[in-house]
Amino acid sequence: YRIVKAYAVIDAGKVLNPKAALGQAMGAMSMGLSFASREGFLFDKEQRVLNPQLRTYRPIRFGEHPEYIVEFVETPQIDAPYGARGIGEHGLIAMPAALANALSLAAGVPLNKLPLVPELIWRTQKGDSYGSV
Repeated sequence: YRIVKAYAVIDAGKVLNPKAALGQAMGAMSMGLSFASREGFLFDKEQRVLNPQLRTYRPIRFGEHPEYIVEFVETPQIDAPYGARGIGEHGLIAMPAALANALSLAAGVPLNKLPLVPELIWRTQKGDSYGSV
């Protein structure tokens, strides 16, 4: 599968620096999608790591990112400096669940394990359990 667009609407309190806020949100979304779609360690039956190197541990790279669309809702936080809130966590936390939901609907099976690699989707559709290699 290919992720074409990723959306987020974030209540940031009061956005003090729009460019920095956008960069923070997009970075978190990128990290969340990478975590959800491909980052994971593979273990053998003796629980030894099979992919301990960066050659085999593959986060999303430049050119593989979707188009990130971010909107901010401003509801000032009354007990915070300048009414601002932290925004970096929203994209990171939400993206794995959003991707799992989209792929579950597309595949017609519930997907509740990460990373959401094609093998997991295929095995889940076949009714197999997805475990360690």
